[in-house]
This record gives sequence, structure tokens and C-alpha cells, in this order.
Amino acid sequence: MHYEIQLTKQVLKFLNKLEKSTPSEHSKIVIFLNEKLSTSDNPCKLPNAKRLTGFADNRWRWRLGDYRIVAKIVDGEFKIIEIIKISKRDESTYKNLK
Repeated sequence: MHYEIQLTKQVLKFLNKLEKSTPSEHSKIVIFLNEKLSTSDNPCKLPNAKRLTGFADNRWRWRLGDYRIVAKIVDGEFKIIEIIKISKRDESTYKNLK
């Protein structure tokens, strides 16, 4: 079963900036979202996946080079992955996640 990928406004803004500054990194992220994450039967089993602790909802992160993709996974009648944040790994990557 495939997952629907939903992007927040913050993620769309980040991807637009990344496309202008580093097109190769942008294309790697977009390919990962569209070809690996959305088509996976279980995206939590991907080798670069890790469950985030300390959140009430089902949050995961995927490591893609220097970038981290943080998302909520909603398993129900419709399988949805809501991408909350994409950022380059630093001290503030996991701060202010709501």
C-alpha cells in the first residue's frame, strides 16, 4: 500500500530555497520522498529511518546525507505521511517541532 505525502508550508518554503541554492540536494530529497518514502510498504523499516521519542504522535525521521526529514505517520483508512520539517543537521534540527 502506498502512502500519501503531505508537505507543510515550512517544508515547501525550504524546498524552494534549496532548489535555488543546491539543485542536486533538492532533487535527492524530492526523489526520496516520491520514489522511496511514498511507495514503501512500511517506510519505518527503511534503513535510514528512526522513531523520534518524546512525542505523543507517531513521529519519525529519515536521514538523507546531511539532511533530516521529520514526519508524522498516520495509519488509518488512508495512509498519510505529513512531512513536518526538512533541515540540514545541526543543533536546532529537532527544536520547535510541534
